[in-house]
Amino acid sequence: MKPPDDIPSLDPGQPLVDFEQLHAATDGDAEVMRELVDLYFRQAGEIMAGLSVAAKAGDAAEINHLAHKLAGSSLACGMCAAAPLMRQLEHNAREGRTEGAGETLGLAVKSIEAMREKAQSYLASFKR
Repeated sequence: MKPPDDIPSLDPGQPLVDFEQLHAATDGDAEVMRELVDLYFRQAGEIMAGLSVAAKAGDAAEINHLAHKLAGSSLACGMCAAAPLMRQLEHNAREGRTEGAGETLGLAVKSIEAMREKAQSYLASFKR
């Protein structure tokens, strides 16, 4: 199932970012939110780079491991759009299927960038 071009997520009903979860994870502290968001996107970039290498190598175990890691951290801090894509990669990798991982990673990159824009816009509304 390919999502519509304007919604970079497999679940169009899911928000890009769950700001209630982000607030819960940071006790509503704007500075802690900024730090968590920065950390999330830095680590997401590292994980995505690892996923790209693993997908090119057809390494199902590594895809499973990294996709699971990014799905969990995404949900923990409210970065929802990438989670279904990571779960799809994780599920396929557990079954030994790595074909199509590159396409899913491409969608995940778009989702992550959309989440970054949404989160940065939201955080800009808080005074420093």
